[in-house]
Amino acid sequence: MRNVLSWRVALDQGLEPRVYPYTADKVPIGTMQAKLDFKIWSKKTIGINCYFTSQSTGQKFQLTVFRNELTKEYIIKGGTLDFAICPIEIVYQIEVGVNAKQRVLFLAATPI
Repeated sequence: MRNVLSWRVALDQGLEPRVYPYTADKVPIGTMQAKLDFKIWSKKTIGINCYFTSQSTGQKFQLTVFRNELTKEYIIKGGTLDFAICPIEIVYQIEVGVNAKQRVLFLAATPI
């Protein structure tokens, strides 16, 4: 079952998406363990914004998973985890990178 919130529902639940930055200068880069706090449908693209907290630093940040045009699933390229239905409030081993345009790339995620 999908467990992705709308923006309005997230705010009504008292969640604070604005405290989770998404730019390359504020998102930790590399491989880390992070708890997936909640997910919200993206307003600007066909995707899911995932709101994480780093286990080692407590830093909050967001990463976006885009919908695959062919399968209609929200899976990171080369992965198997569908973010439309994956559990929240658990820790994932994630990998984050940056492209040549300094945009954050969500490269991998595995529940641990």
